[in-house]
Amino acid sequence: MQESNEIKDKLINEFSENYAEKIFYFCLKKTGNPNDADDLTQDIAFQIIMALNKGTIPNDFSAWIWQIARNRYSVWAKEKHNRNESVTDKDVYDYEIEDANESISDELIHSEQMALLRRELAFIKSDYRNIVVTYYIENKSIRDIASALSLTESAVKQRLFRARNILKEGMEMARTFGKRSYNPENITYAADGAQPTGLPWRAVNRKIPNNILLQANNNPSTLEELSIELGVALPYMEEEVNLLHQATLLEKQGDKYITNFFILDKECRMEIYNALRQESKERSRLIRELIENRLNEDRSAFCEYPHIEDNTIRWLLVPFAIDVLINMVQQEQNPNGLYGGFDGKLPKRANGESWGFVGYETVELPEITIMGCNGYITDSGAFNVYKCGDYSMWEQCGEPNSQEVELMCSCIKENKKISSLSDNEKRVWESINGRYAHLSEDGYLIPDIVVVRAKEGEPPDILPDDIQWLVQNVTDLYKKVETILKKYTHQVLHKNMEFYIGMELYAMRMMAIHDLVEEGYLKLPDDPSKSSLGMALFIN
Repeated sequence: MQESNEIKDKLINEFSENYAEKIFYFCLKKTGNPNDADDLTQDIAFQIIMALNKGTIPNDFSAWIWQIARNRYSVWAKEKHNRNESVTDKDVYDYEIEDANESISDELIHSEQMALLRRELAFIKSDYRNIVVTYYIENKSIRDIASALSLTESAVKQRLFRARNILKEGMEMARTFGKRSYNPENITYAADGAQPTGLPWRAVNRKIPNNILLQANNNPSTLEELSIELGVALPYMEEEVNLLHQATLLEKQGDKYITNFFILDKECRMEIYNALRQESKERSRLIRELIENRLNEDRSAFCEYPHIEDNTIRWLLVPFAIDVLINMVQQEQNPNGLYGGFDGKLPKRANGESWGFVGYETVELPEITIMGCNGYITDSGAFNVYKCGDYSMWEQCGEPNSQEVELMCSCIKENKKISSLSDNEKRVWESINGRYAHLSEDGYLIPDIVVVRAKEGEPPDILPDDIQWLVQNVTDLYKKVETILKKYTHQVLHKNMEFYIGMELYAMRMMAIHDLVEEGYLKLPDDPSKSSLGMALFIN
């Protein structure tokens, strides 16, 4: 579907740029009259664009265009003198040409006027466009159109007259397109929850849908408003908006559309960043102290393998401590909310999936604040990884797939020797060996990432009871971020406010990492491409 749309758009652009003006001169030569040439050019353009929209992909594009032009001229010539409902000069929107000599100045005039005509054909409303197409391209009579649309013949004539006047008025006006039509903004996204169908990501992997979402963010807009602001033809805008509506990224309110997820603009992002960075050094210091105290009390509660370095455990526990604090505060602020707790629910989507989504306009923050968190559960245990957005550590050695996680968990849990594995399991082991684990001298799997024996896939409690300052600090930040977000969001987004607050609070993970790397508490890997820092297996 996407590939065919791209081919269609490419052919329409090629027609507009390379053939439209040539067809005008062809029509002018055939008709000998600039007004008739204008009418005939429009008819030919409509037929070509409609055929492409219906899926026609010609083998020889140029030959196909000229065949349509010749056929359309033949029909026009036959019907010119016997069409009963002829168009009078009162509703002709054509432009005047002083003479038909193809001088350089005339060519420039033709080029500019044809550009205006193409522009207005793109923006005519569907109610009018459909009648124009049916009348001129499909050669239906006024009577047939009226019958098909359950309208009077007078109403059809009025709409046809109005459509031509709209085109004329549009050509005579100077449209001011929005900045995104020529200077689109960059936008990134973050999601939470499972997305087995590829949504929302496959809906936002091109520039046009991104710009539509930016324009409709906190700004209910009609299709016509979106079309003009972005400089995108209305027929294509209708298609793009429908796809985003089906993907549950746009909500319809009457004849207007608005994003049903929040896109943070530059000012909002900077305001939240400054709020989170206040007292962050003290927050990082206290997190460092509580982690060291817990490790000194019972290191084996967080990792039962003594060869795993303390630095490796710290890279897991620092962001994990932040997550625990956030979840504690979420549950306290909204005990009945959707998102509190590790088993919290996310917004239900039309396709049955549950996920949250948030967008970000690009802004130069003083530091990278992105830290992702991926994970999944298998029959024998679970896997989790904190993905550091800085220090070239996002990919590291790669993440194990579900087969690799299941094999590692089952080997550890059941104390299996590698020699006892099936041939298929041994092939899986080959992709694990040297990345996440190694082989002991007596043939057992020895993990090189943190392994925690945990009930229901969760690690033991990391935070002691006496953490009043940390809890109060995150509580204050929760309320500050909520106030900032509400200032920048439309009321329709407030129903999922807790999700957006949580997503912004997660920036504290990376802030703490930066602080503690700077202090020397966290050591960076010598080779990030071989590192597995932040990864953990949870054995039930």
